[in-house]
Amino acid sequence: MPLLRLYLDVETYRPNKESAFIKEKIIAIGVIEDWTRYDPESTSIRCEEGEASSVGCVFRFFTIWRNNNDESELVRSFYKYFMEVRNRADFIVVVGFNVLRYDIPLLIQKGFEHEVDSLERLNALWHDTFVIDYLQTTLPFNRMKFKDLRLERMVELARKASLDVEELHGSGEDVVRWYVEGHYDDVIEHLRRDLEAVRVIDLNFREFYGTLVKALEPQ
Repeated sequence: MPLLRLYLDVETYRPNKESAFIKEKIIAIGVIEDWTRYDPESTSIRCEEGEASSVGCVFRFFTIWRNNNDESELVRSFYKYFMEVRNRADFIVVVGFNVLRYDIPLLIQKGFEHEVDSLERLNALWHDTFVIDYLQTTLPFNRMKFKDLRLERMVELARKASLDVEELHGSGEDVVRWYVEGHYDDVIEHLRRDLEAVRVIDLNFREFYGTLVKALEPQ
């Protein structure tokens, strides 16, 4: 069975912008379940929303409005899927942007809060999952500074590397507003474009980082 790459992005609602992890609610989880070859040529294979069968590339969206506006149902639905897809893969890699500092710790917290499993088992589950975080891997090309290292910046750099990446759809603040106003299609589109951007960069990492290396060379 081929390598499975699971691109991951979590969207949340919090009462105060500064209160990360405190009274923060998961409102949507997006993944790309990608069974295609880990090769730049796979970039041309477009992902569609639906069910995958160990081939191709599909989007999966888990949202609070499709789960009775209940965060517990949303989190349980995601973990049920995650465990099932892990069992279908010989080797799985979760790929994302800032997932090590944010998405994964939050999923562990919420999994424990909603009694998906014990804290020890949730930690073990994610410990046993290999992760590529493109915020971390890009730090050396940003002078080891976190400042301004956002996904929007990654898209700019990808375009300089001549990669075909769509403009992102809104910001985290926009997602909160769309959620409150019931514009759920915009939240899904935001997730879709974020996930696709990371996928294109990941499949073309040699070209992406090769361009950044040249930019750092003395003139």
